[in-house]
Amino acid sequence: MKLTPSPYRGRSSTSAATQSQTTAPGFSNSNRQKVIAATGAPSTSRANQSIYHLRCGLCGHDYGCNGLDIKARLCPSCQSGAPGEPLRERGPMFDFGV
Repeated sequence: MKLTPSPYRGRSSTSAATQSQTTAPGFSNSNRQKVIAATGAPSTSRANQSIYHLRCGLCGHDYGCNGLDIKARLCPSCQSGAPGEPLRERGPMFDFGV
């Protein structure tokens, strides 16, 4: 008996080049929430996640969101979504007080 692996096991039917990553700047979810940039700050709501700067395509509201929640995120201002995470400016990588 010859067994062949399922084409769906461990592989996607679309190539990696055509898949959009939800954390990539420019990605917009189905609720018109667009990723602007990664902030590099740790998430306050989910362990081992970082905060991304999102902007609502409907009202222009800017807010923070962890990477896992981007795909289904709703705007906290005009779509009754959960409150956003704090947006913080990136500081210098090596700030030794010099």
